Amino acid sequence: MRGEEEEVNLLFPPWKLMGRFLLVIMLLMIGTGLSGTMFFLEYFDTKPEWLVGTMFTVSIIFCLVNFRVTRGSFLCARILKYYSLCLIIICLPLLVMIEGEKYYILLSINFFALTCALYLISGETYQKLVQYQHDFFEDIREAREVVEKELAKSRKSKRS
Repeated sequence: MRGEEEEVNLLFPPWKLMGRFLLVIMLLMIGTGLSGTMFFLEYFDTKPEWLVGTMFTVSIIFCLVNFRVTRGSFLCARILKYYSLCLIIICLPLLVMIEGEKYYILLSINFFALTCALYLISGETYQKLVQYQHDFFEDIREAREVVEKELAKSRKSKRS
């Protein structure tokens, strides 16, 4: 008898894998927002319109990379892993630079979210999701090729 996590659904990956993926997305979104805001305000003293524009651009790129992960891209999963690591490294000097208790709380939340995201992305469950999605879309490509070959054969036989 199959367990719940092994149950195959034709449209979606198992819930455990999907939950891990969604948790990583949320943690990286929190980390991106907090890191980007603190980074640009502390390092560059950026104007609000530039901050919003830059964060919007980073968010679009993040969404595109994340979309490729949903299509089974191991490269994009690695990019997200290094992205979270870079955000952690970029924010380390802020421990010395910032002043005020509220900023330390935000920085702690940021480090917690990014460290958890890095741990989850590096974990076996997240890699299983990427493998599952990779296999799923590879099966779709193979099925499409078989159908196209059969259609080509039937068109040739009708012409003859």
